[in-house]
Amino acid sequence: MAFFKWDEAYSTNVQEFDNDHKKLIDLFNGVYKQVFECEDLEEERALTHQTLVELLEYVKYHFTAEEELMIKFNFPQYVEHKKEHEYYIQEVNKFLEQHNEGVVALSFPTFMFLKEWITKHIMVRDKSYGKFFNDNGIN
Repeated sequence: MAFFKWDEAYSTNVQEFDNDHKKLIDLFNGVYKQVFECEDLEEERALTHQTLVELLEYVKYHFTAEEELMIKFNFPQYVEHKKEHEYYIQEVNKFLEQHNEGVVALSFPTFMFLKEWITKHIMVRDKSYGKFFNDNGIN
């Protein structure tokens, strides 16, 4: 069962970033599946760790790509956007640290945070750059 499904309503109209967002949703869904569907605790811990590391690496890659384009085209909301990116990286790092310490970090509130990330950051903040980039020849 998928935790979250991509919908074209989430599109920023920047293909590269839409593809990245789809990948992030896949990673969120992967963590969700491992936590709630895996019956072997040791396997679940290993798979969750692996997916959190992959999520952190991918988030850093994606945010860097967005920020580089924002800088290149002088995106007016760059500073605010970057601050949100730093917050999300900090939160994923916290999840990973808690998981490594054996704390049950991946609970329902964690997944609600991930869902809010999609609905608030992607649907509001990221969608705001779509027209700006499109106007600058980025599709």
